[in-house]
Amino acid sequence: MIAAILMEDLQIAYYFGVIMIGFAAVAISGFWAFKTREVDLWNFCFVYTAFTFVLIVSVLKKYLSLNVEEYSPSNWYAVSGVYYIFNCSVVAALIHFLLGAYKIAHRRLISSIVLLTMLISIGLIYSPIGAVLDEDSKIIHLGAGFIAASIWYLLTFTFALAVGFVSLRHIWNTDRRNLILGLLIFALFGYGESLFNAPGGLRIHTASFGEEGVFLYSSIPYLLYGIFVIHYFLNFSPPTPIIADTLSESFLSAYGITDREREIIEKVIEGKSNAIIASELIISLATVKTHLHNIYSKTGVKSRFDLLAKVRSAK
Repeated sequence: MIAAILMEDLQIAYYFGVIMIGFAAVAISGFWAFKTREVDLWNFCFVYTAFTFVLIVSVLKKYLSLNVEEYSPSNWYAVSGVYYIFNCSVVAALIHFLLGAYKIAHRRLISSIVLLTMLISIGLIYSPIGAVLDEDSKIIHLGAGFIAASIWYLLTFTFALAVGFVSLRHIWNTDRRNLILGLLIFALFGYGESLFNAPGGLRIHTASFGEEGVFLYSSIPYLLYGIFVIHYFLNFSPPTPIIADTLSESFLSAYGITDREREIIEKVIEGKSNAIIASELIISLATVKTHLHNIYSKTGVKSRFDLLAKVRSAK
């Protein structure tokens, strides 16, 4: 008994170390997202933060059950619900990030549909046909709503990974290849763990207070990926802005850049945001985004900094 408790405490200590690595990775990636104002980097931060909070809530559940006497079944039920919410947010954020990174058509519509279905899934969990707490017996009774939500979670996770791996060719020659490939490999481990636990999870009809599951093997690739993210962003050096009048005519003609698109590129080179560009050129924000989309398509890039790199290479 003592050995088992000691092992649980060692696991918690390990998880805390992993979480610290996760916070460091979130902090440094968040710094670059704020500095560059790149939407893709912000979306990446949301994904990685969601992953981190899943681990935090998992550790919190285990810690409370081992060390807090006042930890009641109702608290356990609430924390378990939060854990499921963060799990869903991970998948939704991952899909949103991948659709944006690969500039997939109708990505906003797809992301909105995914988010809506995830909210419905969470609603099913909290409904009378989902998971109902029997506080006297310290048991959560799991119904059809829980099963449906679990199946939808796995299907959506499958869709996210399919989008990622099918679209790898679009980013293979960009500076984000290793970052996104590493994310997909890490997510694949988490998916495998979920898939492995799914048959048993779908067969059970109750969950007993204090049963917090086994060791999270996906925490190992999470730790390794966190170290990689820290290394990646410590060496992250986006192309420095260049002087606007060095935008060469050969570049403009090679990619069929229009006069308005040239103005947009020059504003991007100056480091200005979409909103500022729209204000200075007296056009709508949507028009700026449309021009940028067309510029990216013409030049074969995926982001502002890929565009700057392309302009610099054409000098």
